[in-house]
Amino acid sequence: MSLSSISEERGSLRLKKSRLYTLYVVSIGLFLTGVLWLIFHYFMRTENDFGFKNHPLEIWWLKLHGIFGYASLWVFGMLWITHIVRGWNMRWRRWSGSTLAVFLLVLALTGLGIYYIDSRAIREWTIIVHWVLGLIALASFLFHWLSKSAAHPSSHGPYPWPWFRKRHPSDRN
Repeated sequence: MSLSSISEERGSLRLKKSRLYTLYVVSIGLFLTGVLWLIFHYFMRTENDFGFKNHPLEIWWLKLHGIFGYASLWVFGMLWITHIVRGWNMRWRRWSGSTLAVFLLVLALTGLGIYYIDSRAIREWTIIVHWVLGLIALASFLFHWLSKSAAHPSSHGPYPWPWFRKRHPSDRN
């Protein structure tokens, strides 16, 4: 059984162009609105006699970030069906994909925590964890995305390590 027939049997890991563009738009929008909120919140506010005054655009970056956040949950669901489960079963880039999935899960939970946690102290820590992980998640995404160009030796099929050869579907015959 050739690698192409294995890919056809299990389904391709490649996303359709429309889904790929949706992933890019939502991911870039989510990241940019988060970074813009950070810039406007921490560096663009002014101080007057009554304390700090937020920049008027800060709230709009936050609202757009929330919209892209909800869209990212939809995109993650789309990826789960078409990309993540198939990649896991094919044993492709499990570490980088798992790391990215954990980042997305923690970011979703801390995003909800920012909205629903009543304790000011816990909420402040949740905000910091959220934006630090959000910045690191970009590096995790880029690592996962760019690692696709690393070709695996054909001597052991689509698996990155030779000791998985015994589990290769072509060896079942």
